[in-house]
Amino acid sequence: MSTPRGRPLRRPGTAVGLAAVLLGLTYGYDGTAMAGAQILVTRTFHLSPFEQGTLYAGPVVGLMAGTLLAGRLSHGAGRRGALVVAAAVCSLTTLVSALSVNLPMLVGTRAVLGMSMGVLIVIVPVLIAESVRTAIRGRVAVLYQCATAGGCAATYFVSYLLAGGGHWRTMLVIPAFCAAAAAVALLRLPETPSWYLMKGRADRAAAADRVLGTLEPDTVPEEPASPEELSAGPAQGRLRELFHPKYRRLTFFVVTLGFLVQITGISAIGYFSPRIFQRMGYEGDFSLLVLPGFIQLLSAVAALVCAVAIDRVSRRTALLTGTALMTAGHLLLVGVFADILPATAGLLGLAVFAVGFNAGFGALIWVFAAEGFPRRLRGPGASAMLLSNLSANLIIAQFFLSALSALGGTATFCLLLAVNAVAWCYVYAKVPDTTGRTLAEVQAYWEDGRRWKGPPVASAAPETPDGERP
Repeated sequence: MSTPRGRPLRRPGTAVGLAAVLLGLTYGYDGTAMAGAQILVTRTFHLSPFEQGTLYAGPVVGLMAGTLLAGRLSHGAGRRGALVVAAAVCSLTTLVSALSVNLPMLVGTRAVLGMSMGVLIVIVPVLIAESVRTAIRGRVAVLYQCATAGGCAATYFVSYLLAGGGHWRTMLVIPAFCAAAAAVALLRLPETPSWYLMKGRADRAAAADRVLGTLEPDTVPEEPASPEELSAGPAQGRLRELFHPKYRRLTFFVVTLGFLVQITGISAIGYFSPRIFQRMGYEGDFSLLVLPGFIQLLSAVAALVCAVAIDRVSRRTALLTGTALMTAGHLLLVGVFADILPATAGLLGLAVFAVGFNAGFGALIWVFAAEGFPRRLRGPGASAMLLSNLSANLIIAQFFLSALSALGGTATFCLLLAVNAVAWCYVYAKVPDTTGRTLAEVQAYWEDGRRWKGPPVASAAPETPDGERP
């Protein structure tokens, strides 16, 4: 095998995994960077509470714009090409953001940064789905989540080390280097064979497959194309097509799942962990920055364990177990705020919730949109899921602290506990097990009324020692 530059690429799954890990680190650090820097930024620019809120609202609005852009960019520039652009914009914008001289400049640059992150989180699962063999596809997807959790943990540890000197600009600039490294790693990969097939360029698809080896039954064209169709190129998938009767069932499924991921409270813990610790009675930089960092680090370990086991364990079981742990974590927090349990139980509750999220929802949520839709709709499908996800994110970001102040910790976490119970019931009732299924099998399941046509095709194929089938 060879890369586009003619160099040997002995383990393409590892090369794709490296790019995914670097992108995950970038997204994880950038997503929580302001949580560590907020106090210092507030002092520098003398921000009111409302202005502090814009530090979180700006990137979320940018994320929404990025999700709308991602499908078109992915279709036109390719999966790899779109991610290279997003990583480059992220690196440059992060550098400029760290040099901000006022609030509008800081919020504006972080909104653009959010836009690049929106492109990234929509297309990375698609790149993984189309660039990695079925046998290790879930593993690589979970490694991406593991890296995201690791980036979140790094934010708090770096913030603790730099907080004493007031170096919030240094806190914000670090992801620029991760994004630049990710762009370099992506340039070593070819475009995905599926994207070339979607464009009617079978010769380029075959060349890319010699590098990646992914043209299994799940990556051949879903329907035979006529010479006229190949010469014209297939139409670009659009968001409105997701509501065609053929895809409507899957669309409602991923949109609901995307909303549940955020409304269960993960963004509240990511954004406001220091405030939650304060409410539970913790004080000092170590408690407010390092303890949240350890929780995120534990989340990364949970995601890593999930990455090792995910292709051997039912994905449905992983989601049910993870959601149950999230519910248990909220139950512990309710006990703390109701003065039934000591504050240490609150630390345990946050840790249990974060571990459950990263072992379930966080690890697998994006796989469903990437697997279920045909290749030309994977970008729009992931965008629809993310728009739903970000809508819930905005609700949590805007109202969580207000609810915590107005209702108190007990009522706030009782509400989140109820939402998590509903999420578990939804997973139990609606989530199929796609472990070992090819993309073609998963698509047929949704298009044929949620029915499997037979046992997993992928499970019958032998694997090589490194996890890839010959």
